Amino acid sequence: MKRKGFWMVLGFIGCFLLGVGLYFVVHQRSGQSEDQGSEKLEMTSGQVRRSESEKREEPPVTEIPKEIVQTQDSLYTYEQMVKDLETMELCFPGQIQVKELGVTADGRSIKEAVLGDEKAERHLMIQASIHGREYMNTQVAMRQLELFLRNYEIGSYRNMTYEELLQGLCVHVIPMANPDGVTISQYGPKGIHDKECRQILKQCREADGADGRDYWKNWKANARGVDLNRNFDVGWQEFQGSLRPSSERYKGDVPASETETQAILSIPQRYPVVGCMAYHSSGNLVYWDYGSRGQGYLEDQKLAQTVSEITGYEAHSTVSDGTDSAGCSDYFVLKLGIAAITVENGTGDCPLDSEEFPVIMEKNEKLLPGYLWIYQSGR
Repeated sequence: MKRKGFWMVLGFIGCFLLGVGLYFVVHQRSGQSEDQGSEKLEMTSGQVRRSESEKREEPPVTEIPKEIVQTQDSLYTYEQMVKDLETMELCFPGQIQVKELGVTADGRSIKEAVLGDEKAERHLMIQASIHGREYMNTQVAMRQLELFLRNYEIGSYRNMTYEELLQGLCVHVIPMANPDGVTISQYGPKGIHDKECRQILKQCREADGADGRDYWKNWKANARGVDLNRNFDVGWQEFQGSLRPSSERYKGDVPASETETQAILSIPQRYPVVGCMAYHSSGNLVYWDYGSRGQGYLEDQKLAQTVSEITGYEAHSTVSDGTDSAGCSDYFVLKLGIAAITVENGTGDCPLDSEEFPVIMEKNEKLLPGYLWIYQSGR
């Protein structure tokens, strides 16, 4: 009887210990589950916080203005051009690069807009407004840039998309090669800040015997009185123009003496350039045939004929017309062996009237994609 009671007590103790053990196991697992749930919640909320933070750090989408380059006013200034180039960089990231090629005597940056891969095997150039009073060509070049960028993803020319047109090519555009000269034509000496340059301008006016507002309006040279399109080292020695700084036709003390000339030449010095177009005014014609021979002549002819077809401008031989030498296109063709032409926009006296811009733009609207097409089509 005593033995039976002993075993009953022992069994009771065992059941009690088993129950206590099970209780602690269940409680521990429950605690772990709560901790894990809490960790998951913290991780989830952390992910939400990080996601919200990442969204806040994303750069805001830049709204593209309906029209970046204003075309209503013919007085398109250097400051407006710089602002428009900055806007293009913001609105079309990765599609355009804006660089500085040099700084003028009056402290203005000579801007270059680059489209395409700088490592491309072939490079093309466009330079505009090397003569101050011909500044409407800056508007033309800038508007061409804007239209190309706006239509890059949807545009095409002769069954080639704009993206295909740029493959293996890079385009360098200098919209305003002579910003000081443009400023003088638009505002006269009051637009120039450098004392030495202002003194040169005063001496030019006195030596030229000029009087009245038209003298400054018709200004072609830079702020040092050098005609930049007579400052290139081809036919420079033979060219007979002004013997001193002037509003036009002074070739400088030595070839390529000017920062603006050097800025233009820096591009073919750094890249394998195969074509160059210079925008001038006026005449509604395309100048070509600077005296090249053989394959060079054929390349010049191909470029001139195609641009003539696109714009509707008649092609003229500089050799036949007897135009002045020491110019940019002369140098590219005869010294560098690069196909080059000069496009003369407009029909009136420079500065051109704002009424001419719509007509000029209509003729030149497709010139940039057409320029690329020449070097993609194997024409």
